Amino acid sequence: MRLNDALLGLLLFGVAAALYLGSRDFKPIPGQQIGAGAFPTVLATGFALCGVILVIAGLRSRLPAIVWTDWTREPDGIRNVVVIIGLVVVYIVFSRQLGFMLTMAPIILIMLRLFGVGWLLSLTIAVIAVLGMQYLFGRFLLVPLPWGLLAPIRWW
Repeated sequence: MRLNDALLGLLLFGVAAALYLGSRDFKPIPGQQIGAGAFPTVLATGFALCGVILVIAGLRSRLPAIVWTDWTREPDGIRNVVVIIGLVVVYIVFSRQLGFMLTMAPIILIMLRLFGVGWLLSLTIAVIAVLGMQYLFGRFLLVPLPWGLLAPIRWW
């Protein structure tokens, strides 16, 4: 499926508007001339400009709004998209309670199996990827991923 650039531009412009409106209420940082909302506002401005450019390009192209490609006619293609969207929702709903590792490992396993990777390789990749991401984000990037049920045995 291919969307006309005008539709993508409208979507990007909507994201820009939401980002701008959301960043207006950020409180200024004491002692700083530039407030916390400066960077999101600059991003929103860039997104809005890109959105306008995409809308203009899409209207000039005179292509249909949506073009259905071959994969959209295959049941496996639609199933894969639905499963991936469902897995994102599962992560959003359960990651706080279960924790990143207990939520993400099955998600990675399901996605790898969905795309035809064998069981042993899928399990290996899921475990190594989850441990690696937890360590990388928690230790080096200082982005705390939720521990959930594993909080009593966390190792850092």
